[in-house]
Amino acid sequence: MVKGEAAVLGQDAVGIGREIEPRGWTITGVSLSPALRAELYGWALLAIGSLAMAGALALLLVLSRVPQTQVLLPWSWQSFFYTALVTHVILSFVVWFLAVLGAFTVLVTAASGGARRWSPLGPLGMGLSVVGGVLLVVPALLNIGEPELNNYVPIVVHPLYYLGLALVAVGVALAVVRMLANPGGLRGCVGFAVGVAGLCYLIALVCFALAGLSLPAGLDLATLNERLFWGGGHILQFVNTALMLAAWTAIAEQAFGKPPVSPALFRVALGSMVVFALAGPVFYGLFDILSLEQRLAFTGLLWYGLALPPIIVGSGLTVMLIRRRAEILDSAAAQGLAISLAVFVVGGVMGFFLGASDARTPSHYHAAIGGVNLAFMVLFVVVILPALARNVRGALAWRSIHLYGWGQLVFSLGMFVAGAAGVPRKTMGAVAQGIDSPLKKVAMGVYGLGGVAAVIGGVLFIIVVLSYLLARKDSAHD
Repeated sequence: MVKGEAAVLGQDAVGIGREIEPRGWTITGVSLSPALRAELYGWALLAIGSLAMAGALALLLVLSRVPQTQVLLPWSWQSFFYTALVTHVILSFVVWFLAVLGAFTVLVTAASGGARRWSPLGPLGMGLSVVGGVLLVVPALLNIGEPELNNYVPIVVHPLYYLGLALVAVGVALAVVRMLANPGGLRGCVGFAVGVAGLCYLIALVCFALAGLSLPAGLDLATLNERLFWGGGHILQFVNTALMLAAWTAIAEQAFGKPPVSPALFRVALGSMVVFALAGPVFYGLFDILSLEQRLAFTGLLWYGLALPPIIVGSGLTVMLIRRRAEILDSAAAQGLAISLAVFVVGGVMGFFLGASDARTPSHYHAAIGGVNLAFMVLFVVVILPALARNVRGALAWRSIHLYGWGQLVFSLGMFVAGAAGVPRKTMGAVAQGIDSPLKKVAMGVYGLGGVAAVIGGVLFIIVVLSYLLARKDSAHD
Protein backbone atom coordinates (compact mmCIF):
# COMPACT_ATOMS: atom_id res chain seq x y z
CA MET A 1 0.00 0.00 0.00
CA VAL A 2 1.43 3.41 -0.91
CA LYS A 3 0.93 6.68 0.89
CA GLY A 4 -2.46 8.20 0.25
CA GLU A 5 -4.22 4.91 -0.45
CA ALA A 6 -6.78 3.17 1.73
CA ALA A 7 -8.08 -0.38 1.76
CA VAL A 8 -11.67 -1.38 2.49
CA LEU A 9 -11.87 -4.30 4.90
CA GLY A 10 -15.61 -4.60 5.43
CA GLN A 11 -18.68 -2.80 6.73
CA ASP A 12 -18.10 -3.02 10.47
CA ALA A 13 -20.16 -0.98 12.92
CA VAL A 14 -19.14 2.67 13.39
CA GLY A 15 -16.55 2.26 10.70
CA ILE A 16 -14.34 -0.16 12.64
CA GLY A 17 -11.70 -1.59 10.37
CA ARG A 18 -13.13 -0.03 7.22
CA GLU A 19 -9.88 1.74 6.41
CA ILE A 20 -6.27 1.01 7.21
CA GLU A 21 -3.94 3.90 7.94
CA PRO A 22 -1.62 4.35 4.96
CA ARG A 23 1.92 3.22 5.64
CA GLY A 24 4.01 6.07 7.04
CA TRP A 25 0.98 7.86 8.49
CA THR A 26 1.17 6.17 11.86
CA ILE A 27 3.60 6.80 14.71
CA THR A 28 3.95 3.11 15.63
CA GLY A 29 7.25 1.69 14.45
CA VAL A 30 8.50 5.12 13.34
CA SER A 31 12.24 5.56 12.88
CA LEU A 32 13.89 8.31 14.94
CA SER A 33 16.99 10.32 14.12
CA PRO A 34 19.60 10.50 16.92
CA ALA A 35 18.47 14.05 17.76
CA LEU A 36 14.78 13.12 17.97
CA ARG A 37 15.59 9.99 19.95
CA ALA A 38 17.51 12.05 22.51
CA GLU A 39 14.58 14.46 22.73
CA LEU A 40 12.08 11.62 23.18
CA TYR A 41 14.33 10.17 25.88
CA GLY A 42 14.21 13.48 27.78
CA TRP A 43 10.42 13.66 27.66
CA ALA A 44 10.19 10.02 28.77
CA LEU A 45 12.45 10.66 31.76
CA LEU A 46 10.43 13.75 32.72
CA ALA A 47 7.19 11.77 32.48
CA ILE A 48 8.37 8.82 34.53
CA GLY A 49 10.28 11.02 36.98
CA SER A 50 7.18 13.09 37.72
CA LEU A 51 5.19 9.89 38.20
CA ALA A 52 7.83 8.52 40.56
CA MET A 53 7.64 11.54 42.85
CA ALA A 54 3.83 11.69 42.57
CA GLY A 55 3.56 7.99 43.39
CA ALA A 56 5.62 8.35 46.54
CA LEU A 57 3.44 11.25 47.65
CA ALA A 58 0.26 9.34 46.74
CA LEU A 59 1.09 6.50 49.11
CA LEU A 60 1.64 8.95 51.94
CA LEU A 61 -1.59 10.77 51.06
CA VAL A 62 -3.59 7.54 51.23
CA LEU A 63 -2.08 6.66 54.61
CA SER A 64 -2.76 10.16 55.92
CA ARG A 65 -6.51 9.79 55.25
CA VAL A 66 -7.12 6.24 56.48
CA PRO A 67 -7.92 6.01 60.21
CA GLN A 68 -5.44 4.04 62.35
CA THR A 69 -2.66 4.37 59.76
CA GLN A 70 -2.30 8.14 59.69
CA VAL A 71 -0.74 8.06 63.18
CA LEU A 72 2.10 5.91 61.82
CA LEU A 73 3.47 8.71 59.63
CA PRO A 74 6.81 10.12 60.86
CA TRP A 75 5.55 13.74 60.76
CA SER A 76 2.36 15.61 61.49
CA TRP A 77 -0.13 14.61 58.83
CA GLN A 78 -2.11 17.82 59.48
CA SER A 79 0.72 20.02 58.15
CA PHE A 80 1.87 17.57 55.47
CA PHE A 81 -1.38 16.71 53.76
CA TYR A 82 -2.16 19.82 51.71
CA THR A 83 1.36 20.59 50.48
CA ALA A 84 1.81 16.96 49.46
CA LEU A 85 -1.60 16.96 47.80
CA VAL A 86 -0.77 20.00 45.65
CA THR A 87 2.61 18.58 44.63
CA HIS A 88 1.10 15.16 43.89
CA VAL A 89 -1.62 16.66 41.72
CA ILE A 90 0.66 18.95 39.72
CA LEU A 91 3.08 16.09 39.01
CA SER A 92 0.61 13.34 38.24
CA PHE A 93 -2.19 15.31 36.55
CA VAL A 94 -0.24 18.10 34.82
CA VAL A 95 3.48 17.41 34.33
CA TRP A 96 2.96 13.70 33.55
CA PHE A 97 0.26 14.43 30.97
CA LEU A 98 2.16 17.30 29.37
CA ALA A 99 5.35 15.22 29.21
CA VAL A 100 3.36 12.59 27.29
CA LEU A 101 2.23 15.35 24.93
CA GLY A 102 5.88 16.32 24.51
CA ALA A 103 6.81 12.71 23.72
CA PHE A 104 3.93 12.45 21.26
CA THR A 105 5.14 15.59 19.44
CA VAL A 106 8.50 13.91 18.84
CA LEU A 107 6.87 10.78 17.37
CA VAL A 108 4.52 12.79 15.18
CA THR A 109 7.38 14.99 13.99
CA ALA A 110 9.39 11.88 13.15
CA ALA A 111 6.40 10.47 11.21
CA SER A 112 6.44 13.64 9.11
CA GLY A 113 9.97 12.87 7.97
CA GLY A 114 11.85 14.69 10.72
CA ALA A 115 12.06 18.19 12.15
CA ARG A 116 12.87 20.16 9.03
CA ARG A 117 11.38 23.44 10.28
CA TRP A 118 12.10 25.16 13.59
CA SER A 119 13.95 22.07 14.79
CA PRO A 120 15.71 23.78 17.76
CA LEU A 121 12.35 24.41 19.44
CA GLY A 122 11.90 20.74 20.30
CA PRO A 123 15.03 20.14 22.41
CA LEU A 124 14.77 23.65 23.89
CA GLY A 125 11.20 22.98 24.97
CA MET A 126 12.16 19.64 26.47
CA GLY A 127 15.02 21.19 28.43
CA LEU A 128 12.88 24.01 29.81
CA SER A 129 10.19 21.54 30.86
CA VAL A 130 12.67 19.34 32.72
CA VAL A 131 14.04 22.32 34.65
CA GLY A 132 10.50 23.47 35.38
CA GLY A 133 9.50 20.04 36.63
CA VAL A 134 12.38 20.04 39.12
CA LEU A 135 11.51 23.52 40.39
CA LEU A 136 7.92 22.48 41.05
CA VAL A 137 9.10 19.95 43.62
CA VAL A 138 11.52 22.22 45.49
CA PRO A 139 8.94 24.09 47.64
CA ALA A 140 7.50 20.82 48.94
CA LEU A 141 10.95 19.38 49.72
CA LEU A 142 12.01 22.55 51.54
CA ASN A 143 8.62 23.06 53.23
CA ILE A 144 8.26 26.61 51.87
CA GLY A 145 5.24 28.37 50.40
CA GLU A 146 1.54 28.10 51.10
CA PRO A 147 -0.64 25.50 49.32
CA GLU A 148 -3.78 26.63 47.49
CA LEU A 149 -6.21 23.84 46.58
CA ASN A 150 -7.71 25.52 43.52
CA ASN A 151 -9.11 23.35 40.76
CA TYR A 152 -7.12 21.88 37.83
CA VAL A 153 -3.75 23.55 38.52
CA PRO A 154 -3.29 23.71 42.31
CA ILE A 155 -0.61 26.07 43.56
CA VAL A 156 2.09 26.34 46.19
CA VAL A 157 2.41 30.09 46.57
CA HIS A 158 6.13 30.59 46.10
CA PRO A 159 8.20 32.17 43.28
CA LEU A 160 10.06 28.91 42.56
CA TYR A 161 6.78 27.07 42.04
CA TYR A 162 5.38 29.74 39.71
CA LEU A 163 8.66 29.78 37.75
CA GLY A 164 8.60 26.00 37.41
CA LEU A 165 5.03 26.10 36.17
CA ALA A 166 5.88 28.78 33.61
CA LEU A 167 8.91 26.86 32.31
CA VAL A 168 6.87 23.68 31.82
CA ALA A 169 4.12 25.63 30.06
CA VAL A 170 6.52 27.39 27.68
CA GLY A 171 8.59 24.26 27.07
CA VAL A 172 5.60 22.15 26.00
CA ALA A 173 4.32 25.02 23.84
CA LEU A 174 7.64 25.14 21.95
CA ALA A 175 7.44 21.39 21.25
CA VAL A 176 3.86 21.77 20.00
CA VAL A 177 4.77 24.66 17.70
CA ARG A 178 7.66 22.64 16.23
CA MET A 179 5.28 19.71 15.57
CA LEU A 180 2.67 21.95 13.90
CA ALA A 181 5.42 23.48 11.74
CA ASN A 182 6.14 19.97 10.40
CA PRO A 183 2.56 18.77 9.71
CA GLY A 184 3.22 15.63 7.68
CA GLY A 185 2.72 13.33 10.65
CA LEU A 186 -0.72 14.79 11.43
CA ARG A 187 -2.38 12.89 8.58
CA GLY A 188 -2.93 9.62 10.42
CA CYS A 189 -5.46 9.11 13.20
CA VAL A 190 -2.88 9.16 15.99
CA GLY A 191 -1.08 12.19 14.58
CA PHE A 192 -4.37 14.02 14.05
CA ALA A 193 -5.35 13.40 17.70
CA VAL A 194 -1.99 14.69 18.90
CA GLY A 195 -2.40 17.74 16.67
CA VAL A 196 -5.80 18.38 18.26
CA ALA A 197 -4.23 18.03 21.71
CA GLY A 198 -1.51 20.50 20.74
CA LEU A 199 -3.97 23.08 19.41
CA CYS A 200 -6.13 22.76 22.51
CA TYR A 201 -3.04 23.20 24.66
CA LEU A 202 -2.18 26.48 22.94
CA ILE A 203 -5.79 27.60 23.42
CA ALA A 204 -5.51 26.77 27.14
CA LEU A 205 -2.42 28.99 27.38
CA VAL A 206 -4.37 31.81 25.74
CA CYS A 207 -7.09 31.36 28.38
CA PHE A 208 -4.53 31.55 31.19
CA ALA A 209 -3.11 34.76 29.69
CA LEU A 210 -6.55 36.35 29.25
CA ALA A 211 -7.47 35.41 32.82
CA GLY A 212 -4.30 37.03 34.15
CA LEU A 213 -5.07 40.22 32.24
CA SER A 214 -8.72 40.24 33.35
CA LEU A 215 -8.29 39.69 37.09
CA PRO A 216 -8.79 42.84 39.18
CA ALA A 217 -6.26 43.93 41.77
CA GLY A 218 -6.76 43.22 45.46
CA LEU A 219 -8.09 39.65 45.24
CA ASP A 220 -7.18 37.17 47.94
CA LEU A 221 -4.81 34.44 46.79
CA ALA A 222 -7.42 31.68 46.88
CA THR A 223 -9.79 33.56 44.56
CA LEU A 224 -6.97 34.78 42.32
CA ASN A 225 -5.55 31.29 41.69
CA GLU A 226 -8.99 29.70 41.30
CA ARG A 227 -10.09 32.18 38.64
CA LEU A 228 -6.67 32.32 36.97
CA PHE A 229 -6.66 28.58 36.24
CA TRP A 230 -10.40 27.87 35.96
CA GLY A 231 -10.93 28.47 32.24
CA GLY A 232 -7.62 27.19 30.94
CA GLY A 233 -7.87 24.23 33.29
CA HIS A 234 -11.10 23.21 31.59
CA ILE A 235 -9.42 23.43 28.19
CA LEU A 236 -6.59 21.23 29.49
CA GLN A 237 -9.19 18.48 29.87
CA PHE A 238 -9.62 18.62 26.09
CA VAL A 239 -5.85 18.12 25.83
CA ASN A 240 -5.92 15.12 28.18
CA THR A 241 -8.87 13.53 26.39
CA ALA A 242 -7.29 13.94 22.95
CA LEU A 243 -4.05 12.41 24.25
CA MET A 244 -5.93 9.44 25.68
CA LEU A 245 -7.72 8.87 22.37
CA ALA A 246 -4.37 9.12 20.58
CA ALA A 247 -2.91 6.53 22.95
CA TRP A 248 -5.92 4.20 22.59
CA THR A 249 -5.64 4.41 18.82
CA ALA A 250 -1.88 3.82 18.79
CA ILE A 251 -2.31 0.76 21.03
CA ALA A 252 -5.19 -0.56 18.89
CA GLU A 253 -3.05 -0.20 15.78
CA GLN A 254 -0.25 -2.09 17.51
CA ALA A 255 -2.52 -4.85 18.88
CA PHE A 256 -4.99 -5.28 16.02
CA GLY A 257 -3.33 -3.60 13.05
CA LYS A 258 -6.00 -0.92 12.53
CA PRO A 259 -7.61 2.08 14.23
CA PRO A 260 -10.82 1.58 16.24
CA VAL A 261 -12.96 3.72 13.91
CA SER A 262 -12.63 4.91 10.34
CA PRO A 263 -10.19 7.80 9.84
CA ALA A 264 -12.98 10.04 8.51
CA LEU A 265 -15.18 9.49 11.57
CA PHE A 266 -12.16 9.85 13.85
CA ARG A 267 -11.24 13.23 12.37
CA VAL A 268 -14.78 14.56 12.67
CA ALA A 269 -15.01 13.45 16.32
CA LEU A 270 -11.61 14.83 17.31
CA GLY A 271 -11.95 17.98 15.22
CA SER A 272 -15.08 18.93 17.13
CA MET A 273 -12.95 19.27 20.25
CA VAL A 274 -10.99 22.16 18.73
CA VAL A 275 -14.24 23.92 17.81
CA PHE A 276 -15.50 23.72 21.39
CA ALA A 277 -12.10 24.66 22.86
CA LEU A 278 -12.01 27.81 20.73
CA ALA A 279 -15.03 29.07 22.65
CA GLY A 280 -12.86 29.31 25.79
CA PRO A 281 -11.04 32.57 24.93
CA VAL A 282 -14.33 34.07 23.75
CA PHE A 283 -15.83 33.61 27.21
CA TYR A 284 -13.39 36.17 28.62
CA GLY A 285 -14.97 38.78 26.38
CA LEU A 286 -18.55 37.70 26.99
CA PHE A 287 -18.51 37.27 30.78
CA ASP A 288 -16.87 38.93 33.75
CA ILE A 289 -14.07 36.70 35.02
CA LEU A 290 -15.52 36.70 38.55
CA SER A 291 -19.07 35.91 37.44
CA LEU A 292 -20.98 32.70 37.93
CA GLU A 293 -21.93 32.86 34.24
CA GLN A 294 -18.33 32.39 33.15
CA ARG A 295 -17.80 29.49 35.54
CA LEU A 296 -20.91 27.76 34.20
CA ALA A 297 -19.90 28.49 30.60
CA PHE A 298 -16.63 26.60 31.01
CA THR A 299 -18.40 23.78 32.83
CA GLY A 300 -20.79 23.53 29.88
CA LEU A 301 -17.84 23.15 27.52
CA LEU A 302 -16.91 19.90 29.22
CA TRP A 303 -20.47 18.59 29.24
CA TYR A 304 -21.13 19.32 25.58
CA GLY A 305 -17.67 19.26 24.04
CA LEU A 306 -15.98 16.27 25.65
CA ALA A 307 -18.67 13.62 25.70
CA LEU A 308 -18.97 12.65 22.03
CA PRO A 309 -15.34 11.92 20.99
CA PRO A 310 -14.66 9.35 23.78
CA ILE A 311 -18.07 7.79 23.16
CA ILE A 312 -17.34 7.37 19.45
CA VAL A 313 -13.81 6.04 19.84
CA GLY A 314 -14.68 4.08 22.99
CA SER A 315 -17.63 2.42 21.25
CA GLY A 316 -15.35 1.50 18.39
CA LEU A 317 -12.83 0.03 20.80
CA THR A 318 -15.56 -1.90 22.63
CA VAL A 319 -16.83 -3.49 19.42
CA MET A 320 -13.25 -4.22 18.34
CA LEU A 321 -12.42 -5.88 21.67
CA ILE A 322 -15.60 -7.95 21.59
CA ARG A 323 -15.04 -9.11 18.03
CA ARG A 324 -11.37 -9.87 18.68
CA ARG A 325 -11.93 -11.25 22.19
CA ALA A 326 -10.25 -14.54 21.31
CA GLU A 327 -7.02 -12.61 20.77
CA ILE A 328 -7.13 -10.61 24.00
CA LEU A 329 -5.77 -13.39 26.21
CA ASP A 330 -2.72 -13.60 23.96
CA SER A 331 -2.21 -9.83 23.69
CA ALA A 332 -0.98 -7.92 26.75
CA ALA A 333 -1.48 -4.66 24.85
CA ALA A 334 -5.14 -5.53 24.19
CA GLN A 335 -5.64 -6.38 27.87
CA GLY A 336 -4.16 -3.06 28.91
CA LEU A 337 -6.37 -1.31 26.40
CA ALA A 338 -9.46 -3.06 27.78
CA ILE A 339 -8.62 -2.15 31.40
CA SER A 340 -8.00 1.49 30.46
CA LEU A 341 -11.33 1.66 28.66
CA ALA A 342 -13.21 0.00 31.54
CA VAL A 343 -11.78 2.27 34.25
CA PHE A 344 -12.41 5.38 32.15
CA VAL A 345 -16.02 4.35 31.48
CA VAL A 346 -16.65 3.75 35.19
CA GLY A 347 -15.31 7.23 35.90
CA GLY A 348 -17.56 8.69 33.23
CA VAL A 349 -20.64 7.00 34.70
CA MET A 350 -19.72 8.29 38.17
CA GLY A 351 -19.74 11.80 36.73
CA PHE A 352 -23.53 11.68 36.46
CA PHE A 353 -23.93 11.10 40.22
CA LEU A 354 -21.73 13.75 41.78
CA GLY A 355 -22.32 15.52 45.09
CA ALA A 356 -21.67 19.19 45.67
CA SER A 357 -18.69 18.78 47.98
CA ASP A 358 -18.37 15.12 48.94
CA ALA A 359 -15.88 12.45 47.90
CA ARG A 360 -17.90 11.36 44.87
CA THR A 361 -16.33 14.19 42.86
CA PRO A 362 -12.70 13.01 43.35
CA SER A 363 -13.85 9.40 42.84
CA HIS A 364 -15.13 10.42 39.40
CA TYR A 365 -12.01 12.18 38.24
CA HIS A 366 -9.63 9.64 39.83
CA ALA A 367 -11.32 6.88 37.80
CA ALA A 368 -11.41 8.97 34.63
CA ILE A 369 -7.79 10.03 35.04
CA GLY A 370 -6.90 6.47 35.99
CA GLY A 371 -8.18 5.38 32.58
CA VAL A 372 -5.99 8.02 30.97
CA ASN A 373 -2.99 6.94 33.04
CA LEU A 374 -3.47 3.33 31.99
CA ALA A 375 -3.57 4.34 28.33
CA PHE A 376 -0.27 6.19 28.75
CA MET A 377 1.30 3.32 30.69
CA VAL A 378 0.48 0.87 27.91
CA LEU A 379 1.68 3.45 25.36
CA PHE A 380 5.07 3.53 27.06
CA VAL A 381 5.43 -0.24 26.84
CA VAL A 382 4.26 -0.78 23.26
CA VAL A 383 5.31 2.47 21.53
CA ILE A 384 7.66 4.82 23.41
CA LEU A 385 10.19 2.32 24.78
CA PRO A 386 10.44 0.43 21.46
CA ALA A 387 10.96 3.78 19.70
CA LEU A 388 13.94 4.25 22.03
CA ALA A 389 15.26 0.79 21.02
CA ARG A 390 14.23 -0.67 24.36
CA ASN A 391 11.83 -3.54 23.71
CA VAL A 392 10.04 -4.66 26.86
CA ARG A 393 9.93 -8.40 27.46
CA GLY A 394 8.58 -10.41 30.34
CA ALA A 395 5.37 -10.05 32.30
CA LEU A 396 6.39 -7.68 35.09
CA ALA A 397 5.42 -4.47 33.27
CA TRP A 398 2.01 -5.88 32.38
CA ARG A 399 1.41 -7.17 35.91
CA SER A 400 2.09 -3.68 37.23
CA ILE A 401 -0.48 -2.27 34.78
CA HIS A 402 -3.09 -4.79 35.94
CA LEU A 403 -2.35 -4.05 39.58
CA TYR A 404 -2.63 -0.32 39.03
CA GLY A 405 -5.81 -0.65 36.95
CA TRP A 406 -7.76 -2.89 39.29
CA GLY A 407 -6.46 -1.02 42.34
CA GLN A 408 -7.57 2.29 40.84
CA LEU A 409 -11.01 0.83 40.17
CA VAL A 410 -11.42 -0.39 43.78
CA PHE A 411 -10.00 2.89 45.12
CA SER A 412 -12.49 4.97 43.12
CA LEU A 413 -15.48 2.78 43.98
CA GLY A 414 -14.62 2.94 47.69
CA MET A 415 -14.31 6.72 47.52
CA PHE A 416 -17.60 6.97 45.62
CA VAL A 417 -19.51 4.94 48.23
CA ALA A 418 -17.89 6.98 51.02
CA GLY A 419 -18.92 10.21 49.30
CA ALA A 420 -22.47 8.96 48.81
CA ALA A 421 -22.54 8.24 52.55
CA GLY A 422 -21.47 11.82 53.31
CA VAL A 423 -17.66 11.83 53.53
CA PRO A 424 -16.49 15.27 52.31
CA ARG A 425 -13.69 15.90 49.81
CA LYS A 426 -10.36 17.63 50.54
CA THR A 427 -10.45 16.82 54.25
CA MET A 428 -8.39 14.66 56.58
CA GLY A 429 -8.86 12.92 59.89
CA ALA A 430 -11.72 10.78 61.14
CA VAL A 431 -13.52 13.70 62.78
CA ALA A 432 -13.23 16.15 59.87
CA GLN A 433 -14.26 13.47 57.39
CA GLY A 434 -17.23 12.48 59.55
CA ILE A 435 -16.33 8.79 59.61
CA ASP A 436 -18.99 7.91 62.14
CA SER A 437 -20.77 4.88 60.69
CA PRO A 438 -19.82 1.30 59.71
CA LEU A 439 -20.55 2.02 56.02
CA LYS A 440 -18.19 4.99 55.99
CA LYS A 441 -15.47 3.01 57.75
CA VAL A 442 -15.77 0.08 55.34
CA ALA A 443 -15.86 2.37 52.31
CA MET A 444 -12.77 4.26 53.46
CA GLY A 445 -11.05 0.95 54.18
CA VAL A 446 -11.80 -0.21 50.64
CA TYR A 447 -10.59 3.17 49.40
CA GLY A 448 -7.33 2.70 51.29
CA LEU A 449 -6.85 -0.90 50.08
CA GLY A 450 -7.42 0.02 46.46
CA GLY A 451 -5.26 3.11 46.76
CA VAL A 452 -2.34 1.14 48.16
CA ALA A 453 -2.69 -1.48 45.41
CA ALA A 454 -2.80 1.23 42.73
CA VAL A 455 0.25 2.98 44.16
CA ILE A 456 2.18 -0.32 44.36
CA GLY A 457 1.27 -1.06 40.75
CA GLY A 458 2.27 2.42 39.70
CA VAL A 459 5.58 2.29 41.57
CA LEU A 460 6.33 -1.15 40.11
CA PHE A 461 5.60 0.20 36.63
CA ILE A 462 7.93 3.14 37.22
CA ILE A 463 10.73 0.85 38.40
CA VAL A 464 10.34 -1.40 35.35
CA VAL A 465 10.23 1.48 32.88
CA LEU A 466 13.17 3.24 34.53
CA SER A 467 15.18 0.03 34.33
CA TYR A 468 14.73 0.09 30.55
CA LEU A 469 15.27 3.83 30.19
CA LEU A 470 18.50 3.70 32.18
CA ALA A 471 19.83 0.69 30.28
CA ARG A 472 22.62 1.60 27.87
CA LYS A 473 21.42 -0.51 24.97
CA ASP A 474 18.39 -2.44 23.72
CA SER A 475 16.97 -4.30 26.74
CA ALA A 476 15.70 -7.82 26.70
CA HIS A 477 15.59 -8.58 30.41
CA ASP A 478 12.52 -10.00 32.12
